[in-house]
Amino acid sequence: MRVVLDADVLIGALDGSDRHHAETRALFTAWRSREDTTLMSVVNLTEVLVAPSAHPARLRVARRAIRALGVAAHRPGEAVAVHAARLRSEHPIGLADAYCLATAATTGSSVASFDGKVLRAARAEGIPVAEAPKPRRR
Repeated sequence: MRVVLDADVLIGALDGSDRHHAETRALFTAWRSREDTTLMSVVNLTEVLVAPSAHPARLRVARRAIRALGVAAHRPGEAVAVHAARLRSEHPIGLADAYCLATAATTGSSVASFDGKVLRAARAEGIPVAEAPKPRRR
């Protein structure tokens, strides 16, 4: 399975103080165990790198961590841009979120996000949503 990540998912994975950090760790563990492919539009990758880019050392660490997590960068072409424009016009989402969904739709992937607007738009468009793994019972 392929999973396209919204920026909030990767930010949650990189930032130990993020409220989604534990959940993203569980997601990445599940994806790795199933050998799923994780990718992200370069538009959303830009969002992730804004804060670390203020400090060159932090940026290097973030980029190494992204590689270690196995997240591939997807470079959108014109078809993705047109799809993103349509999604942006039809749903109450930002342009970067539209790129996330258009990337998932055009690559036949599911989408992972913590943003309710993105998830509602994905479901309305028939784009599969990557569900969080169920907690193990002890």
